[in-house]
Amino acid sequence: MTENLAGVTGIIVPVREAETVVRPRAMIAAPELLPADDGVAAHVTVLTPFMAPAAVDHGVLSELAGFFGDVTGFPFRLTSVAEFPSGAVYLTPEPPDVFRRLTQGLHRLFPEFPPYGGEFDDVVPHLTVPLPEGEDASGLRTLLHRRLPIEAHATEARLVHVTDRMHTLARFRFGTTAA
Repeated sequence: MTENLAGVTGIIVPVREAETVVRPRAMIAAPELLPADDGVAAHVTVLTPFMAPAAVDHGVLSELAGFFGDVTGFPFRLTSVAEFPSGAVYLTPEPPDVFRRLTQGLHRLFPEFPPYGGEFDDVVPHLTVPLPEGEDASGLRTLLHRRLPIEAHATEARLVHVTDRMHTLARFRFGTTAA
């Protein structure tokens, strides 16, 4: 689900633990997913498309910081290779509901930005793996057979702008709001 990201912003949860799977493939098949900064290519998108970069002001950043400050970091696992009907290949995060709750919460906070522009009835949490020509989902499954599940821990979200590369506009650490 990377084909329509150029020029838009989105909110992602970086997944450093999957970087060795995603980065080498992105270098070949989807260079726009490569970070222009200290970010990682591997991520689970929680809301896109989001507002135009010029519309992101202090108020928006404060709302996002407050939202993510109330989120407790959480463990998850990338358990299998799957494929959307469009042909996009992804790793499935388990449990998926924590990512769904993030997406739903952001949509409540910013109702003018439905996930994926309202294109899908059910948003499927996923970590897209861009495949170079000649590689398919079956081959990736075989390659990752002994590496899955990948244990991961979500600790932050990032507001990113995708152009020729992925640019981080802001970082939001989880759990910064005092209880």
